[in-house]
Amino acid sequence: MFNRLSNYWYNREPDPELTADERAEQVRQRRLQQFEQGPAQNRSAQDEQSVETEASNAEVPEVFTSHPTDSVPSPEPVSTELNTEPDDTPLNQTGPGDGPQVVGSAIVKTIDPATLAMEDDPWGESEWDEPPVESTPTEMVDDGKLVSLTISRIFCVAVSTEIQPSYQPQFLTMLLDTAASTNTLSLDILDEVLFERLSMSAPELRECQIEIGGGARCPVEPLLVPYLAGCVSRCDNELRTNSRGVISETLRECRSAAVRMIGIVLLSNDSWSPQDPAQQLVESLITTSEHSVYDTETSYHFTNQILAEIMSQESVSAEDLTTMIRPVLACMTRKTTMCSLISTPLTVSILNALNTLVANKNIAKVIPDLPGWLPTNPDSGAAYHDTFLGKLLGCSTIRRGMIMSDLNRYVSPYFNRSTVINQDISQHSSSQYQQMLDTIQTLTSKFIYHLIKSEAKDRTLSWIVSCLDANRNKAKLVASFVSSSGASDGFMLNLAAVLLKLSIPFLGPLNAKLSTVDVRFCGPHSRSLFPQYSEDKILDKINGIEVSKEDLLTLGTPDTFNFISTCFYLTHRALQIAYVAPFDKYRRLMKSLMETQRLVQDMGASPFSVDTGIRDRFETQFVEQLEVKTHLLHPDTIAHVLLFYCSSTNWLSHISIDHDSVTVTDIKSSLIVPDDPSKTIAMVPNYFISAACQFLINIRYFAEASLENFVSENLEHLISFLVLFCHPTWVPNPHTRAELVEAMTVFIPNERSQSSVATTNREAALCSNLLAQDKLGSSLIRLFVDIEHTAQFEHKFQYRFHIFELLQYIWPRQSFKVSNMSFEVRGREEDTTVLFTRFVKLLMNDANFLLDEALHNLEEIKKLQMEQDDTDTWNALEENVRQSKLKTLADLKRMCTSHNILSYETVNCLRYMTGRCEGMGDDDHRNVTYAFVTPLLVDTLVTMLNYYLKELVGDSQTKYKVRNLDEVKFYPGKLLQSIVHIYINLKDESSFVHAIPRDGRSYHPSLFKETAVKLRKLYVPEDVITDLLKVSVLAEGAVTSHEDEELLTDRAPSHYLDPILGTLMAEPVLLPSSNMIVDRSVIAKHLLSDPIDPFNRQPLQMSDVVPQTDLKDEINSWKGIQLVEILKERVDGTERNPV
Repeated sequence: MFNRLSNYWYNREPDPELTADERAEQVRQRRLQQFEQGPAQNRSAQDEQSVETEASNAEVPEVFTSHPTDSVPSPEPVSTELNTEPDDTPLNQTGPGDGPQVVGSAIVKTIDPATLAMEDDPWGESEWDEPPVESTPTEMVDDGKLVSLTISRIFCVAVSTEIQPSYQPQFLTMLLDTAASTNTLSLDILDEVLFERLSMSAPELRECQIEIGGGARCPVEPLLVPYLAGCVSRCDNELRTNSRGVISETLRECRSAAVRMIGIVLLSNDSWSPQDPAQQLVESLITTSEHSVYDTETSYHFTNQILAEIMSQESVSAEDLTTMIRPVLACMTRKTTMCSLISTPLTVSILNALNTLVANKNIAKVIPDLPGWLPTNPDSGAAYHDTFLGKLLGCSTIRRGMIMSDLNRYVSPYFNRSTVINQDISQHSSSQYQQMLDTIQTLTSKFIYHLIKSEAKDRTLSWIVSCLDANRNKAKLVASFVSSSGASDGFMLNLAAVLLKLSIPFLGPLNAKLSTVDVRFCGPHSRSLFPQYSEDKILDKINGIEVSKEDLLTLGTPDTFNFISTCFYLTHRALQIAYVAPFDKYRRLMKSLMETQRLVQDMGASPFSVDTGIRDRFETQFVEQLEVKTHLLHPDTIAHVLLFYCSSTNWLSHISIDHDSVTVTDIKSSLIVPDDPSKTIAMVPNYFISAACQFLINIRYFAEASLENFVSENLEHLISFLVLFCHPTWVPNPHTRAELVEAMTVFIPNERSQSSVATTNREAALCSNLLAQDKLGSSLIRLFVDIEHTAQFEHKFQYRFHIFELLQYIWPRQSFKVSNMSFEVRGREEDTTVLFTRFVKLLMNDANFLLDEALHNLEEIKKLQMEQDDTDTWNALEENVRQSKLKTLADLKRMCTSHNILSYETVNCLRYMTGRCEGMGDDDHRNVTYAFVTPLLVDTLVTMLNYYLKELVGDSQTKYKVRNLDEVKFYPGKLLQSIVHIYINLKDESSFVHAIPRDGRSYHPSLFKETAVKLRKLYVPEDVITDLLKVSVLAEGAVTSHEDEELLTDRAPSHYLDPILGTLMAEPVLLPSSNMIVDRSVIAKHLLSDPIDPFNRQPLQMSDVVPQTDLKDEINSWKGIQLVEILKERVDGTERNPV
């Protein structure tokens, strides 16, 4: 029937020599002549007037509601939930639910049967001389009449004016061609009736309009699609209240004919000029009612249902369907330019309509053929904004450019000044926009899902890959400088959110579908759609042996990859690109906002009582950060990203341990891990780790509540991954391991943070993780040592700062096995390969350097501030000189602040490591403290402690009293107490006590007494002061021993002295490459920092040195004789000259 009718229409060729207006006038004149020749007794003056206003459809006459009927079920509301399986089932083909239905320019009011039952007279008795006679339809008219009246009422047409008014209180269109051959309407001529009605132009409709009866009236609808949609709606309404066999059957036939005719006019879209049925359908699809956009009774749901019915008809071939829908898609493409967050109702309507269309795979496959699918310049990230998908992804509160009003104040389309003043309003507005974003993202992901389930899959995925490739520079730290050539931040965040929603079916750390992710997707010579870059991989060596491409090729290179693998990798890539720039932007906005707030506070005012310039700047900064925050920190999206990273990191742990397993294992409760990882992780890009770590760190600073409220069981999988990959055999790159350590700090409290969010759940997840308990401590010590020669100087201290945070947290906790940190130093004093010995050496070096730099900067700051205090001299300086000095002062403050923070953390680490902690046994405690007082390190430690103790309590302390100590984070009392506790912790170690007086630069007998006086001023407990004075007594007792050592050194022959330090050798050894004899402790200390021979720069290890036993015995024999002589001289009160 569909093809026959469409052919019928195509065969009606118009006269090519006539214009459209001439043809319309010709038809009008012919039909007007027929109308004048027919019965005219019922013609009204209103037949000539034009009906332009909207009115509701005539309600169903009471005579047709006298019997209960089978109602047509309401259509299912269009869901925004994403199906995880393909759904080819057409939408419900029945009518819409009750409630107002907006179709084109007409409002079709549906009737609730209960409402009809309550109304005494739906038409109003004032229109009638007497109430209608209560009777059944069969008592009034026969079946033929019922069919004719029903067709006339549904399609608003007539072939005769002899119609009972009570049945037709509305305007009708007289069909003159049909009236010439019959005076009744029947189902046999229904298609011809519709063709005649549809082919009438607007002037013809006005000429052929007649009015029947009174009451509610519906204007003649000149537009094709709204007219037919209104017919379908009237059928649905009457089917709910009529079960009469003839009427019900007629209504169903009428409905079917109207739906079928919509398809015909769309199929022959160009033939209906000047009307555009495709445009009319699109307008109906995106029309919204006065209700909320989330109301399921809006008109686009009804029109969507009709469209779905047309596409599901068996008589419609795939070719006809494509021809029919192409004009509709072209119109939809033009409409997508209107998508924005401000016009969310319209955007939702467009997306709902698109989803209805692409639910049919034959339509979905032609979407990539539409104009604008590909960008004009595929290498430009910004060009993707103007593509079909790009317009759907561009909705965001993050602006692309500054828009300033005449008053030079930022004009935001989303937030106004009230949101700045009232925090509740700003939170409410932000929450509303986040709900809109989520709705748009969900519908967009559903649209892309339909494309992927069709033959458009490859081209859709190719578009996503190309878009990510063109915007790859946004993942770099310099993203702020390249953002102008890339897509907007909101665009990339939306793309990442859409891919996250597509990933939902396989998310979950133990989701069985994760095992189907193919690790070879980014492997060498992969045939995936993903571009092959020379990016860093997680692992390039195992046990020092490089993993070659040939080794990886033995794992195979599949021709195709499943969608889960593709979606998994694309989502990782999108998350890496999407979040770098907006987080950087948000951080800078928050910094600027805080600076403005400090400026206002310094003025002693509120942001709204200061001058206009400062107030406008504050409002602009506040609104801009609110715009970024609304999209960037969407709670639902953050939760999805965290779940994705928990899932992917557990997958990564699984493939690194056991690649052959078919299910993803739970490693969080397992301690059995191999010594070396699987070589398969050499195919995984390094950004899998770095992006996850950076996201955790940023969330900790800007959305900590989302992290704390996340499921702790999922966090345990993430912790296991962080601990496992922090081991050097898993990730040799110390920079990546440093990122992992920084990410682990999000699970512990931050003393410097002003956040009120608790860390209870995160701490519980970390402390209960068996892998962390067993391996975290040793991994931290190893990383501290490894970054000495691999990290840049300025990065080294920042990396170690986060190590200090974690060490300070786990050190006193018994659950963490600190015995696994390789503390076995005793008996291996000179073994430079002992990990903990190297750690202690580097720790003391850092403390010495940082304290020295901090005090030096404080001294320079003090000098500049004193220059400023001399106002006459300062004002006499040239402006450029003053500005230069001010810049120097600011730089000094910045560096001093950093050095003070880092130096305190380093000294504090020395304090708690030399002390006794609850979770450490006696043997471990002795090993730890002994590592600090070995012959290799004790003199270095004592020299450092004595010097800074003297600087903090002696006459030099006045040099460091700058104006605002808190501004540069210098707390001398706090630092002094940490140094004092180190003395007390090591007071039982004789080597430490004897080394104190050996320091001739800073030590003097009154040093500890002056310190005790200072501590009392700081209200330090008296027992601490008492312990410090005990150290003083022990040190004074060791003075005699130190004097003896100096006398021995002075008297010793030159070949007994170490050539490096000039001290008497205790254990001489020969360096094989240079043939030099040095003291073992001296060369061991040197090799801790530099593993080369100091005399010829050749490689050297402690295992290479040769002990000189004979020389050692000779020295010891000589020392014995000299000590006896020194003792005699001390008794006699004499002293001889040295040899």
